[in-house]
Amino acid sequence: MSAWEALHWMRPAWLWALLPLLLVLLYRLRANAIRGGWDSIVEPALQPYVIEGQAVSTARGTLLLFAAWALTLLALAGPVWQQREVPVFEAEQAQVILFDLSRSMLTDDLPPNRLTRARFKLSDLLGRSQGRQTGLIAFAERPYVISPLTDDAKTIEAFVPSLSPEIIPAQGSRPDLAIERAVQLLEQAATASGHIILISDSPAMSADIDAARQARQAGYRVSVLAVGTAAGAPLRGDDGQFLQHANGSIVVPQLDMASMQALASAGGGTAAPLSTSMDDLDALERVLAGVPLAGDAEEQAARKIYWVEYSPWLLWPLLLILLFAFRRGVAT
Repeated sequence: MSAWEALHWMRPAWLWALLPLLLVLLYRLRANAIRGGWDSIVEPALQPYVIEGQAVSTARGTLLLFAAWALTLLALAGPVWQQREVPVFEAEQAQVILFDLSRSMLTDDLPPNRLTRARFKLSDLLGRSQGRQTGLIAFAERPYVISPLTDDAKTIEAFVPSLSPEIIPAQGSRPDLAIERAVQLLEQAATASGHIILISDSPAMSADIDAARQARQAGYRVSVLAVGTAAGAPLRGDDGQFLQHANGSIVVPQLDMASMQALASAGGGTAAPLSTSMDDLDALERVLAGVPLAGDAEEQAARKIYWVEYSPWLLWPLLLILLFAFRRGVAT
């Protein structure tokens, strides 16, 4: 295949600007032709004194100006006709953080409450991402993607202060659905391995444990950052009154660490209680360190194909035209 047949444009929308440029060229050439028509009427000896400028010079300047603009538009359009295969080593390791926004996170057994402490810990966790692909999902009765996988932790951190049960339309606690959604995010990003971190205070049910086990079978580990205390504390409503069960007993969310450890075990990860130190995050990092990077074992490099853009070469003739246009009267 010849270079002309292989020609493509990286930004073809710029080529549409050639149409109005062509109209301007035709208008200028027609105006020059009308002005040059006086040559046949005025005596040659009087032309230098009667006719200003020369039509040939003006037409030449118009063509040079058109050529300069046309080259500029072609350079902006990005002509390419050759591809190059480049080896690229990529770490396909990623993590998805599941943040529980059920009402129980407002329990104040961890002062000022579980939610505030969990948000601070989430900020610390994002600070350790080190350019790692990270996604954030908030959940209660249903999971909601706050941020898809990105290596810009600052973008995700901007959402942290707004994480509150008030932004969730339906209350409840379904970690199993959140885990399934995290697996979907990882698979959509074509990551061969990853770490799902569940930040929650809800006791793990059999459906949650099954979801963690399925995630492990898919190649992703599931860990738990447990928020709360075993003793718990009474949960207050928006009116400041203690919430009650249907039988009249006060709602006291308690941390069931055993069930969370069972979930983490099924997911091939670890369960760590939220602490004031960095021990909990260190435990999560140890799990992440054990997650193999895609290609580490096989020592194979991914290969990507890139177009070789030749737009910069069009600058040389453009510069020559501009240098020539510095001559007085060329582009008038």
